[in-house]
Amino acid sequence: MAFELKHKECIPDGLRRVVRERVEKAMEVLDHNGRSRISDETVHESRKRFKQVRGALRLVREELGEKQFARENRVFRDAGRPLSEVRDAKVLLDTLDELAAHYKGRITPGSFKQLRAALEVRRREAARRVLEENHATRSIVRELRKSSRRVEEWPLQHDGWKAIAPGLRQTYEQGRAAMQVAMRDGSDEAFHEWRKRGKDLRYEIELLCRVWPETMQPLADAAHHLTDLLGQDHDLAVLQGIAGNELRKNVPEAERELLEPLVAQRRSELQEEARELGRKLYSESDDEFVSRIHGYWKAWR
Repeated sequence: MAFELKHKECIPDGLRRVVRERVEKAMEVLDHNGRSRISDETVHESRKRFKQVRGALRLVREELGEKQFARENRVFRDAGRPLSEVRDAKVLLDTLDELAAHYKGRITPGSFKQLRAALEVRRREAARRVLEENHATRSIVRELRKSSRRVEEWPLQHDGWKAIAPGLRQTYEQGRAAMQVAMRDGSDEAFHEWRKRGKDLRYEIELLCRVWPETMQPLADAAHHLTDLLGQDHDLAVLQGIAGNELRKNVPEAERELLEPLVAQRRSELQEEARELGRKLYSESDDEFVSRIHGYWKAWR
């Protein structure tokens, strides 16, 4: 079930197909024979499917109309939110481990022993609260079934390029603008916004990868790498904030003082790499980018 349009497949058929496949896969991993399946992999896979659907929605936003787009986008955004809390708690543990591994020559094993223990308790509590006590997966599956039935009713009229050109232009334009704000502003919020807009571009390019794989796949890979860099940066910012505020009483001052400069240095490295890659990815004007992809599209069709 590759997340991409097929050759000669009209846009309405292709978008409906990929969205249905994503929804069905999410329901499959969340609800197995009527029983919720809860694991880190389940949470990751489900959230990924929701993001892919939202990327597809953005590509045909103008076709759907603002009211329909807002409704469907909200459904998949809200479906992912309970899972995000669980996933984010797990990611903080991974982020701390990766940071310690990156600077293993500068710190001793167990330098963040108590911080890690506190993060593990936090992760277990989030999983229990969201997935077991609140039964989040049941309500998510119910909403997914409803959304799957609505897919056939989506008002997708155009068969070809006209259906996707406005969405692709808007996504690229928003990504360039978000990058410029992040580079100028430098705030955590600005870099996080750039990451979200970069993900939009990544998923739209992945949908179009068959158009000209030799060019489109490297472009999708670059967008993926960019969002990974910005994601790592965001996770480090969250880790720093959690350690210094929510978990302050559970983490020795020595561990917090050790964490701060390592996070600052690693974030500086990640942001610099993201800036360099972003300048390449968004080097064209909106018109140039859309025109180039249109050229590939015409040759493919």
